[in-house]
Amino acid sequence: MNYEIEFLTAAVLVSAVLHIRADYKEAKKLVYFFKPITMLLIVIMGVGLLPEKLGWYHIALLVGLLFSICGDVALMWPSDKFLLGLVSFLTAHVFYISGLLSGLEFAFTWYVWPPLLLVGVLMFLKLRSGLGNMQVPVLVYILTILIMGGIAWERHLQLVLSQTLFAVCGASLFLISDALLAWNRFQMKFKSAQLFILSTYYAAQWTFALSLSQTISSKIS
Repeated sequence: MNYEIEFLTAAVLVSAVLHIRADYKEAKKLVYFFKPITMLLIVIMGVGLLPEKLGWYHIALLVGLLFSICGDVALMWPSDKFLLGLVSFLTAHVFYISGLLSGLEFAFTWYVWPPLLLVGVLMFLKLRSGLGNMQVPVLVYILTILIMGGIAWERHLQLVLSQTLFAVCGASLFLISDALLAWNRFQMKFKSAQLFILSTYYAAQWTFALSLSQTISSKIS
């Protein structure tokens, strides 16, 4: 990473820490400031990493990052906009999936998809009792994020680049963050929830942004 990216990474870290601190202190105005600013810094960092020749991967991930900002704003709204936030993040994941699929050959790796499916089934069964009328939206969201994780792995296994490994880390951290968020919202609240939810969320978006340095090759479009 060059000095500009290192500086932006440090700025993302500081902004994320200040957001988490403000969240625990219930300083709403600071939360409203630092939450979108943290994501905006991540987007700026991603733009700074773009190669000269862009492909759909780069465009799709940038659009996904922007929809994530929309989801963040919806979730921190004074009134409950959870469904709007869910749809915004679902849209972001669809763009992430679209980008991750670009240039790939069809593959079904046995040690990738069955474990992810098992995780998804267990997650939904554990959450189901507390979901109420949110069962279908949450099920669709779980399937979408698991598909994103599986495709990220398939991309890395085919291309074997450091940037594709960043995308795998991003998808995996997103799965952990959303699982913690769902558990805290629909099953059992725990004091350290926001610390783990937000730290894994920002780390996921940061690693996705790092993967934007991926250059175009004959196998990537």
